[in-house]
Amino acid sequence: MLFFAVPQALKRKVERMKIGKPKRILDPYEWLPGYGESRVSFRSVGADVVLEIEYDGADIGTDGAEEIPSLTRELRFKGARSFMKTPFPGDPMFELSGKPDALRLGDLTEFEESEFLERTTEAWRSVSSHAPPLLRHFCILFLSENLAFNVLAEDVILSEALTVD
Repeated sequence: MLFFAVPQALKRKVERMKIGKPKRILDPYEWLPGYGESRVSFRSVGADVVLEIEYDGADIGTDGAEEIPSLTRELRFKGARSFMKTPFPGDPMFELSGKPDALRLGDLTEFEESEFLERTTEAWRSVSSHAPPLLRHFCILFLSENLAFNVLAEDVILSEALTVD
């Protein structure tokens, strides 16, 4: 019979970073179909992180003979400093303080209280004499793709819908 020792680091409970005061930035289901997105991908463009959200558009034809187009929109996180993509649901890295019903799943949310943001700002100050950038903690959960994105960035911009070629 073989026995393996489990390192102490693995035995400890993972300490989750606290987040609070969620503020809704946008509800993507205002333009996504009820069943959600078809595909989500991300890329970096300079200092920005861009989430590309592909989804089915509305039926343009009145007789139903025309094909439903695929559309895409981008969430561009300007001046991103940190980015995490995790499975959802899964083992959460964050613990919400306050009322759980204040957070609506699927919305792009900003957390006005964020230990993730505080730790990142402290790390900046420990290595730089310059003022840290004014970052915000954004989070969006993609319910069809089962993905969560947490981004520390200066701002976020939603593009207009474009037809996928």
